[in-house]
Parts: sequence; structure tokens; C-alpha cells
Amino acid sequence: MTGRRRLPSGERGVALVLTLLVLMTLTGLALAFLSTSALEPRISRNLGDAARARYLAEAGIEVGYNTLVAAAAAGGGWSALLAIASAQSPWVALPALARAPLPGLPEAEGTYSVSMRNDSEPDGPALTGEAAADPDAALDANGVVIVRSTGSFRNANRTIDVVVKRPVPPPPAPGASVRALCTMSNWREL
Repeated sequence: MTGRRRLPSGERGVALVLTLLVLMTLTGLALAFLSTSALEPRISRNLGDAARARYLAEAGIEVGYNTLVAAAAAGGGWSALLAIASAQSPWVALPALARAPLPGLPEAEGTYSVSMRNDSEPDGPALTGEAAADPDAALDANGVVIVRSTGSFRNANRTIDVVVKRPVPPPPAPGASVRALCTMSNWREL
């Protein structure tokens, strides 16, 4: 025999089996890396959408706060805005603030919805920090309401609740003018 060694019959095809195993392992790793790289942009987009929805909710809080301040300055209270509230349906949408886009932008760029309720619900005193809540959902006697803003962008929604208090100013001295500012407190995200 000239330099060629004959393999035992039990070792034939071992190289092929090992090659297939290594190839399957490498293919599995490549697929795992590809699926991860396809998932990362989706995660990034979802985070960006959630941040935008939160900023829209914050913008809605500011616009709603301005609406409440204007209503308090014009009529002295918020009962007119709460007129359609009831114990079964305490949340009232603020005028022109349901699915409102930011000024100058189309609705596709995101919207916010702002509503308010009186502190007459059972969780009112705990949320507002006031000892006594209003007994009626439609009548604001203590100058405390809860404003909710929901920002929406694509499939992301973020909601923020804020307590707004209208201080009851002392009677002004003769010839003096007094301006009481509304305050926001107890910010919570849902």
C-alpha cells in the first residue's frame, strides 16, 4: 500500500455531520443577531412615540390650566365648566380641547385631550390634600378641581392628572385691586 490509509467504516461521514452542526449553530447566531437588529428600531420608535405623547399631555395641561385661569378670572369660579358633570360621569371635556392638535400642526403629529372633574369623588381629598371635598360633581364650592390631559401619538398614549386650586382671595381694601393666582399641584402620571 502506498501512503493511503483506509478509514474504519464507522468513521465515514463524521466531517459532514460536524460541518452541518457548525453551520446550523452559525445560522442560529446570525438569525438571532438579525432579529435583534430588526427589533431595535421598533423599540426606539416606541420610546420616541411615548415621549412625544407625554409632551403632548404636558402641553394639554398648560392649555387646560390657561382655560381654567381665564374662566376663573371671567366668572369667579369653575361651576359653569362643570355644569354637565354628574356622579356617574364626573369628567367633563374642556371646550375645544378634545383631540386637539398643537397649534399649527396637523392631527397626524399628535393630539391632546383635556378634561376636568370636581374633587367630589371618593379619592378627591387624598388626591387634592384638602380636608373637605365638594359634595356635588357639578358645583365647585371650594375652588379645587382635577385636570386630566391625555397625549396621543401613533399608538402611544400618556395621561397626566393635576390638581388645580383657585384660592379664595380676601376681600380687597377699598380702592385696592387683588389678583389671586391659581396653582397646580399633585402632578401624577397614569
